Amino acid sequence: LLYFIFILLDYDNFMASMRELVPAKYKHIVFSIVDDVKYSMNKYFRGQALIALCVGILFSVGFLIIDMPMAIVLGLSIGVLNMVPYLQLISIIPTTFLCMVYAAETGTGFWHIFILAMVVYGVVQLIQDLYLTPKIMGKSMGLNPAIILLSLSVWGSLLGFLGLIIALPLTTLLLSYYHRYVLHIPKPETPADASPKEPES
Repeated sequence: LLYFIFILLDYDNFMASMRELVPAKYKHIVFSIVDDVKYSMNKYFRGQALIALCVGILFSVGFLIIDMPMAIVLGLSIGVLNMVPYLQLISIIPTTFLCMVYAAETGTGFWHIFILAMVVYGVVQLIQDLYLTPKIMGKSMGLNPAIILLSLSVWGSLLGFLGLIIALPLTTLLLSYYHRYVLHIPKPETPADASPKEPES
């Protein structure tokens, strides 16, 4: 974390020094790949942040409906965890604890409030998987909803948890290279393409 903070503080100089390490004859291809990866990851994280915000709001509303303690804080926290696919499942632990607190304070049965909380989880997960992810990620990354679900399944099976994180940007990158080098479809202009290029040394 400390290294990461210092890199961010001096990011421009750090990237400039890294570019100088690349031999001149490889600069074009290396920088082209780096720009493609950066562009894909930027689109992915923007889409994922929007999904996380929607999921946090949905959880907050659901927990408020069932009168869960700290509903808004818990819901928004689950939304933040949702930045990494399926990481929100670890929030079941604090949810269970809050259900125990609710049962002790109100005298109601623990299983009653716990089952209601799991219903909220199930409903929000269905909305996320069937609507939010295909629509938002499909629009953000230019992928068909079926391709999104397929890529998550394939990369998740191959690489596990890491595969779920890199599935969409990696799929977008592979499709981009397939269109460019196999089908010979010109690369669409990106913000990186519009910026002035560095003169090669």
